[in-house]
Amino acid sequence: MKTLCVAVVVLSLISVCQPAPLTCEKLLKPVDKELEVTGTWYMIAVATESCLATTIMNALFELSGKIHINATDAPKVYSLEYNIKLYQYCKTDTGNFFYEKSAMFGVDVNNAPYGDADLVLQSGCPDCMVLLGDSVLNTTILFSRRKTVTAAELKEFEAQVECLGWSKPWVLQTDHDYKNCMSLDEVEEISDDLPDKMLKRLQTNYKMPLMCLASDVLQYPKSILDWLAELW
Repeated sequence: MKTLCVAVVVLSLISVCQPAPLTCEKLLKPVDKELEVTGTWYMIAVATESCLATTIMNALFELSGKIHINATDAPKVYSLEYNIKLYQYCKTDTGNFFYEKSAMFGVDVNNAPYGDADLVLQSGCPDCMVLLGDSVLNTTILFSRRKTVTAAELKEFEAQVECLGWSKPWVLQTDHDYKNCMSLDEVEEISDDLPDKMLKRLQTNYKMPLMCLASDVLQYPKSILDWLAELW
């Protein structure tokens, strides 16, 4: 009985801490008018549907990124250049996308949209863009015109992620020097010190992946019981 009482108290506290349904409805609502997307956007934070994937990346990698968007001659089609920095290595790539209302699509060789849309969600941050996408993992990314955002703006993004039922976002680095680094496309072999840097970071960030792993393991019995219940 005591265990049951403790469980009830814990569950009640969790429910109090979670955003209210109406709040989540607002936080996860797509924008009702198109953003001015051209220009430079800095990646501030990333979250995925997989707690383990997000926390492992956070535990291992010092990552920063930015994108630059230009309009093209094709209506609603934009060109995209993105830069990623991983420790002392950088990567640059390009692509095109179609943007209309709150939806972004990849485009084919004829600039026709295809595939599933990435949704642009509403944000109280005046110069931010929140993307919710479905790729290998469902992912949401906070971009800003600024290299950093305020604590309140980051907290709003964390609330959006919580409304999705995902774990806390991975806040990226603010080092956006993409010129004084080695290109991942040109380097013949990774330097010996990179694994050491990753291990050093892991030594101070190992707890969150373990917590996610433990949480996933605890979900297995429930998943099995649910599956058996469906069979019966």
